[in-house]
Amino acid sequence: MNRVYLTLLAMVFVVLFQSIASADDHPLWDLLREKGVITQEEQSRLETAEENSKKEQEEQQVKSLLGRLPIAVGYGNKGFTFKTQDGRFGLAIQNRLQLRYAYPFDSDPRSVADLDREQSSFMVRRARFKVGGHAFWPWMTWYMQYDWTQPVLRDFYLNLGKFEWAQLRIGRGKVLYNDERVVSSGQQQFVNRSIVNDVFTVDRQQGVQLFGRLFPGTWHDFTYYAGVFTGRGVGFRDNDDKNMMYFGRLQWNFLGQELPWSQSDLAMSERPIGDVSFAAATNISQCTAFETDRDSCRALRGFTSPSHARAGQYRVDQMMAEFRFRWHGVSLTHEFHWKQIVDTTLHVYDPGRKTNLTGSYTALGFFPHYFISAIPKELELAGRYAFVDPNLSKHNDIQQEMAGVVNWFFHGHANKLSLEVARLSVADPLRAEDRAEERIRLQWDISF
Repeated sequence: MNRVYLTLLAMVFVVLFQSIASADDHPLWDLLREKGVITQEEQSRLETAEENSKKEQEEQQVKSLLGRLPIAVGYGNKGFTFKTQDGRFGLAIQNRLQLRYAYPFDSDPRSVADLDREQSSFMVRRARFKVGGHAFWPWMTWYMQYDWTQPVLRDFYLNLGKFEWAQLRIGRGKVLYNDERVVSSGQQQFVNRSIVNDVFTVDRQQGVQLFGRLFPGTWHDFTYYAGVFTGRGVGFRDNDDKNMMYFGRLQWNFLGQELPWSQSDLAMSERPIGDVSFAAATNISQCTAFETDRDSCRALRGFTSPSHARAGQYRVDQMMAEFRFRWHGVSLTHEFHWKQIVDTTLHVYDPGRKTNLTGSYTALGFFPHYFISAIPKELELAGRYAFVDPNLSKHNDIQQEMAGVVNWFFHGHANKLSLEVARLSVADPLRAEDRAEERIRLQWDISF
């Protein structure tokens, strides 16, 4: 019993002298061991216990200090995150780089002359800074994206999403019109969008969008979108006339689930997911096409440039039908577009007053790992076919694209490597000539 009491007494001394005795130097324990009060094994256990106790105390002190800070800091799939302790305000910061090699050209050819280019190019194709979060309430979110390569403020909008069935988006951003354009260039299946996008996109606009999901989980699960915009893209603050751009999209989620705006079935969906959508847009302005830069209102080939066009010169009406499907690593996407451009300055009987265009693309991708387990799960294969008819009244002017891509996902879309090979053909009615050229592009896309 005396030995037990002496051991307890020694532990009391340890507690009393912790402030002056370090973990690497224990003169008291050495003295007790020399006097035979404790053994060498007991001394080792006491030293280990004290070290663990100090570590726990330090961890508790750090947690206590972090708990007193007004902001919690972390890192997630949206980058570095900051959030107030009361949850009223939050912020996420992320950067994205897209590095690309292309040969013999990068942009899509629209004429036979475009195929004569021969350039070997390495480029920083995209360099984006993204920041977003919520303010006052978790359902009042905001988002901003800046592009260093152009440079231009691509997105800046406020999203009021308290109710799933009705959300309001105000500001500058993508019109939620079709999958290929709405999906971020960092979450696409191919190196870039198809030849259809450049002709039929309504791109980014400044205005208001209302959207929501109705009857979720049922056979009549629908998502609707509607919006009103200035109609001159993001490069102009003011309209050129009194007319606005209007658009609507109706999406039937026929399997009771809603697909995200992201391509490739990275989730290896156990249940099939699909939707069928129809969309339409109308606009009267100087623009016959759009792109996201400082001069976003632009002209398709054969039409007057916005800098020389009259205010409200062109009326553009367009429609789109879309099908999307995901299951077991397989993804299928199809879009068909129709667009009519009316020159309002020409006489109603002028045959050149109306121009009708059509275009379509189909993309199919799959992860071989799901069928052959020996193949790495990071590998995806995909193919795409697209065509554009720039004027239905003319013959021999079809533009076509056939492309294949190999994707390696290091960390999903946040870190992926893509190798794309495409064959692009152009028919020129003036030259009565059809030509084709192969293009290769290698790209690394990374977000952090």
